[in-house]
Amino acid sequence: MQLESFVEVIEAARKSLARVIEQVPREKWEQAGPNGPWSLKDILAHIAWHEEGMIEICEKKDVVGSFWWTLPMQERNDNVYNQYKDTPLEDVLEFFETSHRRFLTALQSLTDDDLNDPTHFHDMPTDWLPWRMLANNTYEHYLRHMGQVVAIRRAANAG
Repeated sequence: MQLESFVEVIEAARKSLARVIEQVPREKWEQAGPNGPWSLKDILAHIAWHEEGMIEICEKKDVVGSFWWTLPMQERNDNVYNQYKDTPLEDVLEFFETSHRRFLTALQSLTDDDLNDPTHFHDMPTDWLPWRMLANNTYEHYLRHMGQVVAIRRAANAG
């Protein structure tokens, strides 16, 4: 993976997600979605938390971060949901935008070799590819939640 291409893929996925988000009426952003309790606001906080977690990894070239990363996925997701569910929408939106900008800045500190060689990162298992870990928590993550956002958009625009 080349850094320039990687950034392009991240930005393209982020723009796709933004287009769908923009189609949800703002007054519906804090309502529970049709497939569970998470609102659009909750999904954005969840995505931002994951992206925020990649910043320090890029900056320090070390597999560091919240203890929550060691938890089973559902427990980690529940913790993130509970942490942000009562956060005002404007604060979540700021977190969503700021974490993305900060991640892109941190990502620019890496080289093509860094993205492809786990030995460039402290404590990274040798069978991991750094760019795959970053992709899993950025553009692939946006796309995994795109279906939820589309369902929220459909429900919001139907009613």
